Amino acid sequence: MNLVCAWCGASIERPGYSQLDSNTSHGMCPACSSALAFQEDGVSLQRHIDSIPIPIVLLDSKHAIVATNAKACEMLGRKPEATLNRPFGTVFDCLYSRVPEECGRRIHCSGCVIRNSVTTTYNTGAPQVSVPATLSVESPDRLSEAVLTVTTVKSAGVVVMRIEQIAKYRLNAF
Repeated sequence: MNLVCAWCGASIERPGYSQLDSNTSHGMCPACSSALAFQEDGVSLQRHIDSIPIPIVLLDSKHAIVATNAKACEMLGRKPEATLNRPFGTVFDCLYSRVPEECGRRIHCSGCVIRNSVTTTYNTGAPQVSVPATLSVESPDRLSEAVLTVTTVKSAGVVVMRIEQIAKYRLNAF
């Protein structure tokens, strides 16, 4: 079985695993794992996740953001402190999070691929790998769709979500 890191895509060499078939499974390579690991030497969680060169968001059981790394903040156009303890849909500027019901409380939210991936991983511990998602994004002057893939794993009581933006389409101007 071929093992591939769900985070960076590198091949994972594991003694004892058979290469007899062409099936592929996903895990986490030692480099990505050590970047996410909490160390006892006093290095902060923020410093750890900032060392990961891909957009990473940590979410709690209520889908609120616990931490974002520098790459995610760059992708979202936000400072880390502007993301903390806020529902991910609000931070991502999801069209459906800008109403009184907020993120997660609209009928559209029940079909949200990002929300469902985070919920599945949080509740079952099963990672979700490269799940395609389309997010309707609202800014002050336009409506767009962001085409993403998300990968989620549960670690230390939070869901770690990798985000890859495939494309962003402008739908219309206001």
